[in-house]
Amino acid sequence: MQEFDRNNLCACRRVLVKIGSRVLKRGDGLNYRVIERLCDELCLLKDSGREFALVSSGAIAAGSAIVRCPPRPGALSRKQALAAIGQGRLIHTYTEAFQRYGHIAAQVLITREDLDDRLRYLNIRNTFLTLLEMEVIPIVNENDTVSVDEIQFSDNDMLSAMIIPLVEAQAMIILTDTEGVYVDDPRKNPEAERIACIRDLKLKDVREVSENAGELGRGGMRSKLKAAYHAARLGVPTVIASAYTPGVLNAILGGADVGTLVTPKKTGRLSQKDHWISLVSRPKGSVKVDDGAASMILTKGKSLLPCGVLAVEGAFKAGDPVQIVDERGEVLAVGLSNFTRDEVYMIRGANSRTIATLLGKECDEEVVHRNNMIVKKELP
Repeated sequence: MQEFDRNNLCACRRVLVKIGSRVLKRGDGLNYRVIERLCDELCLLKDSGREFALVSSGAIAAGSAIVRCPPRPGALSRKQALAAIGQGRLIHTYTEAFQRYGHIAAQVLITREDLDDRLRYLNIRNTFLTLLEMEVIPIVNENDTVSVDEIQFSDNDMLSAMIIPLVEAQAMIILTDTEGVYVDDPRKNPEAERIACIRDLKLKDVREVSENAGELGRGGMRSKLKAAYHAARLGVPTVIASAYTPGVLNAILGGADVGTLVTPKKTGRLSQKDHWISLVSRPKGSVKVDDGAASMILTKGKSLLPCGVLAVEGAFKAGDPVQIVDERGEVLAVGLSNFTRDEVYMIRGANSRTIATLLGKECDEEVVHRNNMIVKKELP
């Protein structure tokens, strides 16, 4: 397989663009100049045959400007109220900007729970694909008004990574307030060099990057690299670049040396289903296994059979994601259970040939089939 380079971006027809709150905030309100320039460029590229979905923050900033009331650190209900006030202003601004160039925008508000549920996840995918088929530009944001701390996305960078398969994006562009990823913080060290390209990005590399989120955002460069890592595992390239650079999207998609390119993985790519299991869904329970079953899962790539199950926790249904843990509680894998929590409890330790009798019905022999399992080394 040939090395991915910037010229490959020229062939990417459908692109997911994310723009954050730092860029969209100006003074006590929205930075309308940035929004107008972004919409202008997106429309010109769309006229040339490209397709886009846009993930945009900014609702809280817009709400703060309307009521002249800044958000308070840790005050979730206040931020939710400001988001409710500002979301209408934000989508109106985008709608008018796109309409001036003859294009239609659609608002898509998503919560963590929406993507956590497999059926709702697939329904959202159908909506996205229908909008794109209708030549509409989806504008996506977290539904901050109803999200709570426990079910929020960590930030809109991760929301972007999670919806890549939903929009079937071929590339992701993250627009921020710096020219890309640097070897040092350019705000503190003006001599810091921009990293033009990152190949084979690893999670350990992401964890070593310092985090520095703004008052209106929950992300920083670490979250952008983490999102790029997940995109790379799907085989999708990411470019992190400055929203203030004139013609930035056109330059990136023309193969210019702009921002930082994170190349897609050459091997070990995740399918859309495995991406949902490992990143998007959250386990509804756990299944504890003995050392023999743990060894078969980790070293032999085998399914989890009832005979290796020691205990079960949580409340899950057949088809729900569960963690598989060893006798010491260490996570070995995540997978989709073929049984409910009560059924796994009933057949724990049993021989596979007897489980139909124990449950009184015809059923699968595996608690979690290997095809529906992501082992620890593949987990984010």
